[in-house]
Amino acid sequence: MIEQTKVVLVTAFEPFGDSDVNASQTILERLAAAAPSLRTGTLPVRRNTVYQALTGLVKEHSPNAIVMLGEAGPEEVIRLELVALNHDDFRMPDNDGVVAEPSRIVDAGPDAYFSNLNVHSIETVVPVDDSHANVTISLTAGSFLCNHTYFLARHFHAAIPALFIHIPCLREETHTPDAFDRVTRSVNCIVQEITATLAASTPD
Repeated sequence: MIEQTKVVLVTAFEPFGDSDVNASQTILERLAAAAPSLRTGTLPVRRNTVYQALTGLVKEHSPNAIVMLGEAGPEEVIRLELVALNHDDFRMPDNDGVVAEPSRIVDAGPDAYFSNLNVHSIETVVPVDDSHANVTISLTAGSFLCNHTYFLARHFHAAIPALFIHIPCLREETHTPDAFDRVTRSVNCIVQEITATLAASTPD
């Protein structure tokens, strides 16, 4: 599925809350099984350690781009997150029991960062057909660990192109195997496009 000439690090999150699975981790495992050379990592749903985990993966893999996966909503739609806000406001505890009150993620940081990848172009690469999940651009990644991690990536690893992608909360009890296949194909198209764009932008 994915043949990498540039290193794209793809991350997912561990399960959290009352669930023992996280759809982002499920999709990441499917991508990795089809492309063993893909650089991947699972991040903790823990406000106090997610930065260290992300930075450790960056140091380990020296990626040319970072694609972060998280889950949100039951609808079979993939959301490309255009903006990372400098704002935490947890409506539920993380896996350490931390509930962040409304606050800035980085006190001296800007109010927001846009993705430094061409999100509008990326949206168009996924075929609009029955074998792929629909893709849309979103203007908010929420105020939980997804947005938190996205902002940290853009702030502390600013030289590395980064994009956060929300995938549906796929569960075997409520979604068909085809739904998992459609989401996997769509994420694969996105990672392939980012890899190809990076390769094309590198001088010979």
